[in-house]
Amino acid sequence: MIAARKVALRVNGVRAANARVRRGKKGLELLITDPRLGEEFAAGENFTLELLELLHPHEIRRNLPNGGRRVSLRILIALLGSGVVRIAEES
Repeated sequence: MIAARKVALRVNGVRAANARVRRGKKGLELLITDPRLGEEFAAGENFTLELLELLHPHEIRRNLPNGGRRVSLRILIALLGSGVVRIAEES
């Protein structure tokens, strides 16, 4: 079994420490916990989702050109659902 890559998630420019996939009425949904309110909400297609690889040390990550790679909602659900990536807080 391959270990999941740890990534940080940014939603509309704000870091999110927790995201999970659940089966909803219309298929799989991405649930994100708001870091300020502590409440969950379902992400929609109009959200800007970015992943930042946490494989590199902080000193290297802060010098990366865009700080994250934009990803579609469909792809992020697939990555999380398959266990390829795991959302983690940036250290």
